Amino acid sequence: MKVKLLIIQAAALAIMFVMSACERPKEAAIGYDHVITVVCDDENWAACEPVLTETLGKIYKTPRTETLYTFHRITSDDLKLNIKNKNVLILTRLEVYSEVTGHVRSMLPDSTITRIRENPRGYYHQENAYGQGQALIVVIGKTMADLRSRLKVNQKQIFNFVERKMFERNTAFVYRSGEQFKMAEDYFNQHGYYLRMMHDYVEIENIPEKKMVWLGRDFPYRWLSVSWATPNDSTELEVQLDALLRDTYENKMGSIKLNDEYLTRESFWFKQYSSYKYYGLWESKEEIKGGPFIAYGFYEPVNDRLYLLSGVIHAPDKDKIPYLRQMETIFRTFDTVPYQPD
Repeated sequence: MKVKLLIIQAAALAIMFVMSACERPKEAAIGYDHVITVVCDDENWAACEPVLTETLGKIYKTPRTETLYTFHRITSDDLKLNIKNKNVLILTRLEVYSEVTGHVRSMLPDSTITRIRENPRGYYHQENAYGQGQALIVVIGKTMADLRSRLKVNQKQIFNFVERKMFERNTAFVYRSGEQFKMAEDYFNQHGYYLRMMHDYVEIENIPEKKMVWLGRDFPYRWLSVSWATPNDSTELEVQLDALLRDTYENKMGSIKLNDEYLTRESFWFKQYSSYKYYGLWESKEEIKGGPFIAYGFYEPVNDRLYLLSGVIHAPDKDKIPYLRQMETIFRTFDTVPYQPD
């Protein structure tokens, strides 16, 4: 009876997969951007969770502990109800019978499964599989060690894929109520950079001699700034960007300081720029107030400048990660040519 039920469920998923591939347009994927729906057995999860925590489950101090993404495990019986979630990750071993394996065989053609199995680094990912904006990942192993190995060697690619889809969805969300085209164009004409501005940010300071534009908004309290400096060929980029970070927060803004205990710097590739991402905690010099910050630092050759795009959050009793991600979404619209809306 259980086998029969599994066959029926697998057939239903297969039909859904074919229909979703043919329908245009698809409905938007559902659920939270920061939640990854995981379908796998207990043994597979025990082996794979530590790998996933290195990237998708990374911990941030905001100042309370928050994770970049959270994992929501479901049983294979609940997959049909969650198949349109924004982030779906399926982990299974084909040599071990499970209902998860049955679902994977119904979702993917035999040729695809064979191709994955023959490549030691192979895995499957598809965007917009069951809903617009969705990130679907399927990792198939022959053994427990093989499953973990495939996840390990592909963790950065999987992370980047999930991040890309998240930022696409977040861009639509951030600018859903409009944006300030004139403000962005004025900054481009005055300072040579373009950054798409949300509809409710207001200018706090714009002094060309200070080499910084500073904006803010309330509820919750957020600051966004763009600062720049002339590069020095005799000093390493990392050192120059560290100095620009300090100068921006502790001199140009003046009223806040960085908490060195939680300051983190990571190298990453931002568009065509070799960049550094800074994050940690800030504190007010004047009040009992603080919170998290995020900043992107990079060298931009068109204007021959070092840039620091930074965001400060003060949101007591609220999760901070969603607001930091909105800041990053705005950062990622940076360009040296004006934005052309569709």
